Amino acid sequence: MRLVWLLLAVVTQACVAPLSSLTRVTPLATTTARFELKTEPLALEDEARVREAIVRAVPKLARWGELPSPVTVRVAPTHAELERAVNRSGYDWLRAWAQFDDLIVQSPGSWAGTDRDVDELILHELTHCLLFQSSGTATNWANKAIPLWFREGMATVTAEQGLRFPSLEDLSDWLKRNPDLDVFTDAERLSKEAYGQIYGVSYHAMRFLLRRLGDKAVIETMLHMKSGETFDQAFTKAAGTEPKRFEADFLNYLRFRAFRGFGLKAKPRLQPGAPDSRPK
Repeated sequence: MRLVWLLLAVVTQACVAPLSSLTRVTPLATTTARFELKTEPLALEDEARVREAIVRAVPKLARWGELPSPVTVRVAPTHAELERAVNRSGYDWLRAWAQFDDLIVQSPGSWAGTDRDVDELILHELTHCLLFQSSGTATNWANKAIPLWFREGMATVTAEQGLRFPSLEDLSDWLKRNPDLDVFTDAERLSKEAYGQIYGVSYHAMRFLLRRLGDKAVIETMLHMKSGETFDQAFTKAAGTEPKRFEADFLNYLRFRAFRGFGLKAKPRLQPGAPDSRPK
């Protein structure tokens, strides 16, 4: 498994500092979304890579809807400047930070990201922007209390990042070794040191939801929040169960390894005229 240290991002409402060196401003419009790229004047290669990743990401976002508000995408020259801008320290794996209509991305050239890495990062982060815009307004989106598992699960599933996270078997073993951890309630705190496992839980929890209820459950949750409800209220209506109940069901699915199935095998079928040698 390739650990996803280079792609994860914390997403929350915070005081985001300006990056004064980003004086080059480039507008970008697609058929369904609008963006404004801000980079350093000579960062032409990074600007091009981010721009191309955005263009490739927009059609995949259509699974959930459109980005109704323009998004400003700022390319921070270094990791240190990214951390300063988002007021976080010690998150070595952090490569981007998304909010309602603002996205800060660490310069791909500063972390040697491949084109695939950059594509996944941009699609992941723009999924956050779409979630926030589809669930609230610029002034109330952070009040919806959308849990980390839903935010990151939606983003990692959209960006198809499953191979970058622990498997269901690995997560089941990890939970067995750490029975006192509350991977949902304490997800924000745990993500700093156990980000691979926490984001893995998020990814697999979202897949657990989608296999049972389909994309409609996510879309309707966003629509209910947009109409004024909190996440808990919206999810309960859309999924037909309270978030805490869903989380408990998923943890049981992991702990009891229900993802393996029940091990039942069909009885062999006899060919016509063949002797029955099965035990009586």
